[in-house]
Amino acid sequence: MKKATLHSFLAGATVSLAAAAASAQTWVSVWAEEFNGTSLDTTSWTPLNIAWPYNDERQFYSPSAISVSNGRGIITSTNVPQGGRLYTSGRMDTNAKREFLFGRFEMRARLPRTQGMWPAFWLLPAADQWPPEIDIMEMLGHEPNRVYGSNHWGNPPVSTYQTSPFQLGTVNPNFATTFNTFSCDWWPDRIDFYVNGNLYATHRSRVPQEPMYIIVNTAVGGFWPGYPDATTAFPQRFEIDWIRVSQVPGPKLMNPGFEWPGPAGSNQRVWYWQHWGNAEYSEALKLSGVGAAKMYGNFNTPNNSSGFWQDMPASSGQVFTATAKAQTPSWDRMGAGNTARLSIEFRGPTGNLINSTSRTVLTSTTPANTWQDANASVVAPSGAATARFVLSFTQGSQLSSGAAWWDDVTFGAESDCDTIDFNRDGVFPADDDVVQFFSVLAGGACTACGDIDFNNDGVFPDDQDISDFFNVLAGGPC
Repeated sequence: MKKATLHSFLAGATVSLAAAAASAQTWVSVWAEEFNGTSLDTTSWTPLNIAWPYNDERQFYSPSAISVSNGRGIITSTNVPQGGRLYTSGRMDTNAKREFLFGRFEMRARLPRTQGMWPAFWLLPAADQWPPEIDIMEMLGHEPNRVYGSNHWGNPPVSTYQTSPFQLGTVNPNFATTFNTFSCDWWPDRIDFYVNGNLYATHRSRVPQEPMYIIVNTAVGGFWPGYPDATTAFPQRFEIDWIRVSQVPGPKLMNPGFEWPGPAGSNQRVWYWQHWGNAEYSEALKLSGVGAAKMYGNFNTPNNSSGFWQDMPASSGQVFTATAKAQTPSWDRMGAGNTARLSIEFRGPTGNLINSTSRTVLTSTTPANTWQDANASVVAPSGAATARFVLSFTQGSQLSSGAAWWDDVTFGAESDCDTIDFNRDGVFPADDDVVQFFSVLAGGACTACGDIDFNNDGVFPDDQDISDFFNVLAGGPC
């Protein structure tokens, strides 16, 4: 009876396995500015009205310098004095109106040029502090065939940054004579910079882990671009065709490269990671970026255990995979009996431990000065509500010296889709899951079931949810 029902569902469903496979890591649009009106959309943007006091810039930012027409947003820079400054230009931002944590940020635009022009497309924290800062695109007006992507971090007034250039192969046409697309993909562990879809740089140091807002502006003058001179032509126009933001849905492991230590007074050793024992941020040894996680034993008290952990939502049937890199250096070699482990724990709704899988990665016999690979892949059991990723260090005996460093970890469900145990009864794959899926799809009630947005793309109910459901049911990807 149930098999006949399942077969009828399979026969009646239009399933495109190729489309289902292509949906993995799908970018979903979360906001777009197409400049289709006749004035700036102030529900998203705030135009500044200020004599900007930083970088020795020479412009006054005026709302009058920003206009919208013919499907484009335009920032016009002139040599008309205003507000005690020699030049007038425009700056607009989405502060307190549109803020995003990670995602793909894109802008198609034609840039202003000549000496002293400094157009930019960038991000600042919603918390209104600096740094961090992500510069998706900056150009110096006297070099219209070169743009820069940058990441800034540190504690003011001292800051550190990483900047990468992208240069066109021709002087003309250039970024001021043609429209081009400038973008970055901001992930928890890296920032990828692109021009016209071409990846030209990846930054992994101190990747921001907090919501940020968008800024578009043209500065005139400043320490970096220099100042207008006899070669500078006015007016200059920064013409923006569109700005778009997309994100990959689903939970993400935060600060996976251990790049951000905890804020002062927060009792955190590494931002977003819970900790116990002697687990801390370290710059003494790292695989990438500027930081890593360090764990070590006690020196004058009984032997101890130390570690970091981070939770992620889980449901039965999901396959969770964890990877990491670990090293013990010759100058702080793991002592006898010491072990470093990677573990995946599954916990119930009340935090109760259901089961745990561990991999021993480092011991006192592990070769020193070599990054070791660690990995584990586990199916979430019945009743799982949380998957916990754990990195730990256990001291074998009192005063057993040495330390373990961890870096560049990954953790998450292999699929962005929900579990195929749709009715959450702990039996999967089963005909009842299919029956309940279509019942809920048709508007039926099921208290324990998952939702009908099976692929978590924010669009439901749609054919792709059905396609992905049957592809995962058959053992394919989401």
